[in-house]
Amino acid sequence: MIYIYNDFGGTHTTALAAAYHLKKLDETRKPTENEILNTHNFNKLVYQDRGKLYFHGKDEDGNKVYTMGRGRSKILVPGIFNVFDMLMENELLNEKIILSNTSPTVPFSMTCGGMLSRWLKIDFLGVPLLVIGAKQAYQDIINLVHYTKQTAHSSKTQIIMLENKNFK
Repeated sequence: MIYIYNDFGGTHTTALAAAYHLKKLDETRKPTENEILNTHNFNKLVYQDRGKLYFHGKDEDGNKVYTMGRGRSKILVPGIFNVFDMLMENELLNEKIILSNTSPTVPFSMTCGGMLSRWLKIDFLGVPLLVIGAKQAYQDIINLVHYTKQTAHSSKTQIIMLENKNFK
């Protein structure tokens, strides 16, 4: 299987979801500031990185875990879904694909922190808000990861697109 966690920028909740998925962050407690800031790609991506897939590793079952920022696009993820579907129809790809939207887990503090840090380059204000947001959202992100994995294992569908609106 291939998991692709996606959101607006691909650098905050997606990075944390990938880290929880791969057991790089401890699910039994809130992450520390250091753990958050040292998570792969956390608060590192820029506008030009949107639409790119970033590999984070393989999980305990050998499944690949990626993240992606989609920006404001409403068609990027459905377009990727359609490309994967075409590849599967032509027998060029035979792995199950799970596209999981982490945006519903983003708290207001993380939205503000991301705008300040990534757009306005005001890290001394943005980064602390991102850390607060990551700590606020950690349990929602963990629940989303568990739901994503459970859906992937229980579904017979080859391509799954999860909007995860129930995590708002």
